[in-house]
Amino acid sequence: MVLGWFCTIILLLATQLDSGSHSLMGQVEPVNALGSTANAMQYITLILFFCVAGTLVCQFNRKPDQSAVVNSATTVFGVAYIGLMISFIIRMRFVDIPWLTGTDAGELAGRMGGVLLGSVPTWMCDTAAFFVGNLAGRTKLAPLVSPGKTVEGAVAGFAFAVIGAIALGTWWMGMPLVHSLVLGAILGIVGQVGDLAKSVLKRDMGIKDFGSLFGAHGGMLDRFDAVMFNMPIIYWYCWFFLSNGGAG
Repeated sequence: MVLGWFCTIILLLATQLDSGSHSLMGQVEPVNALGSTANAMQYITLILFFCVAGTLVCQFNRKPDQSAVVNSATTVFGVAYIGLMISFIIRMRFVDIPWLTGTDAGELAGRMGGVLLGSVPTWMCDTAAFFVGNLAGRTKLAPLVSPGKTVEGAVAGFAFAVIGAIALGTWWMGMPLVHSLVLGAILGIVGQVGDLAKSVLKRDMGIKDFGSLFGAHGGMLDRFDAVMFNMPIIYWYCWFFLSNGGAG
């Protein structure tokens, strides 16, 4: 059930990146991005081989106005940007840390604690930055990359990421406060960097959003950009500092 929804999200993300890249005469092969995600890290070299080889083979039937080099480069980038980075959502379900896996019935027993810890504070950050930036934002954060983002919104987003990490990690899961503080700070910074990175891609493609699934808030890729940056960070933080020698 979880894997089915996860694969659906990956295909939506890859399809939206493919749609946006058409303005650059490039085409992403969505199934390749899905393939790099489904098996996560264990077979990464084998998966990358088939992704690269499969992408090149797909160019046999490319359209006359398309470049094989641009298509291939765009697809391999899509594999790394979407498939590899968001595969850490699956990896987080197998991090063997009591605070994240839980012992009671419910989401934690379903090994979803790490996924929640990586996504909920991130979305709180995104939401706070959006509303505070619109209501009280005065100082532009990165006008050449994303004119709508403000320093005031970024500060509010950072604060809410920390609050979310403490509420979820310490108050609910029982994680030591110092780890919740550090993770919240990391999520609040890296997530916003991921959002800006996505904005760079959109400006280069000449589009406002990667779709309209969420109306004025854009498409699936617009909602998952920060999570895609944050999930690998929280995984490796847990691996190095919380798992007593490594997880997974």
